[in-house]
Parts: sequence; C-alpha cells; structure tokens
Amino acid sequence: MFRILVATAIGVVILLLFFQNRLIYHPRSYPRGVVSRFPSLVPLSYTTSQGSEEAFYLPPRLSPSQPPRHLWVVFPGNGSLALNWADFVEHATDPGNGFLLIDYPGYGNCEGSPSPRAIQESAEAAFGCLAQSLHCQPGALEGNLNLLCHSIGCATGLNFAERHPVDSIILLAPFTSLREMGRRTVGWPLCWLLLHNFDNRARLGELAARAHPPRITILHGSDDQVVPVSMGRELAAMFPGIVTFQEIPGADHITILSDGRAQILAAMGD
Repeated sequence: MFRILVATAIGVVILLLFFQNRLIYHPRSYPRGVVSRFPSLVPLSYTTSQGSEEAFYLPPRLSPSQPPRHLWVVFPGNGSLALNWADFVEHATDPGNGFLLIDYPGYGNCEGSPSPRAIQESAEAAFGCLAQSLHCQPGALEGNLNLLCHSIGCATGLNFAERHPVDSIILLAPFTSLREMGRRTVGWPLCWLLLHNFDNRARLGELAARAHPPRITILHGSDDQVVPVSMGRELAAMFPGIVTFQEIPGADHITILSDGRAQILAAMGD
C-alpha cells in the first residue's frame, strides 16, 4: 500500500510538471474562412522564436491610415481568441480608437506553445509589427496606450504594461496569482510545482510605484465561479490609489463581457 501511495504521488508530480501546459492553456485555431468575415480588421503577420504568428488591427474610423488617437491592446482570456473581440471593439463609439487584438502562441493562426515568456515575446512582436505597418516607431504608439484584458489576459496584459508607459488598463475578472488559482485546484503543496506563475499582485505593485502610474479599472462578476470576485476585490484594496473596483451583479466569468458592457465602455471613456 505504501509503494502504491508513493508511486501515485510521483505520478501526480510528473503529470503536473510535464503536462501543466495542457492543464493551464486551452488553445484553439480559427475555422477556415473565419478571418474573411471581418473585412475591417487588418491582419498583422510576424515571426517569433515560436514560429509564424498573427494578430489583428482595427484602425480608427477617424483616420484609418494614421496612428490612432488612442490605441487599445486587447488581451483575451484563456480559451478565447482575438477575433472573439472583433464585434465588441467595432462598436466602441470613439472614432479615434484603434485596437490591436492579440492571439497567444498556439492560439488562432499562431504557431508555437504558450508560456509567460512566449506570450510576452509575441505581444511585443505584434506591437512592433503594428508600428511598422503604420510607418512609425513603437514609441509613437505609447502616447495614449491602453489595455483591455480578461481573465488570464489580465496577467499577460500586466506583463506587457511592465515594459511600456500605459495610460489606462481595464482588468476583467483578474486573479491575484496563478499559483493561488492552482492552490484552489490542486491544493498545497502541489501548487508550488507551477512553472507558469503569473503574479498580478506583483505587477500592480510595480505599476503603482511609477511616477505616473496608469489608471486601472477592475470589473468582476459577483457570480464568477472560475476566478472568485474576492480576488478582484483584494487587488483593488491593495492599490486604492490607482485602482477603481466595480462588481457586476449576477455576472459570471464569461457574461461579464456582456453584463458589464456599459461599464467597460464607460471605463474606456466612451
């Protein structure tokens, strides 16, 4: 019996160490022809260490060929894709807004495998590719740079913000850290086997220490069964000087995108 227990424990450790990518990320590709349904979006193709990747850009209606007055970089949640945001951003009312929609390695039309480092590399490459397509330097897009992030996208977005001056960030259903999410799933001490730890608490602390920190809005559904609303409250309570918190009554992890639409648009300045 003891040997069986030891063997089982070792098996669980091996599973968590070598297959945690499959446990954390849920990549999926686009069905054939789906990109053509969004003629207003500009595909951006670039190459990273993961291979060929692609993001999408929605130009501002006010001046499509010029850098946008406000650039919003959208970081989707796990299991979601950049084009899932296309309808939402197309109906954002400010004609001066442009939107860079990010797909992660292994998602959409992107090759590779997702990880914090690979996602960061991909986001930086997409940002640089957008600047090149607009015939400007990346720094020219940082004057009014903003982020719209959901779920694990809150973590990938905050990692991006660590490397750029950002004016405004909207976090939808953020967790405190992925390790704490792992503790809810596999318990202690197995959560310490996590190799892909995203730490939103630490990133917000770094942003709060800036001379000119961004304005941050956290929106969290009261009925979120994936990331508890208590995590969003905790992050807001830790950084009251830069974070505004709104709880969306009755919204869960997914319906916050629809139930909280008015609040999202208000936070975007629309």
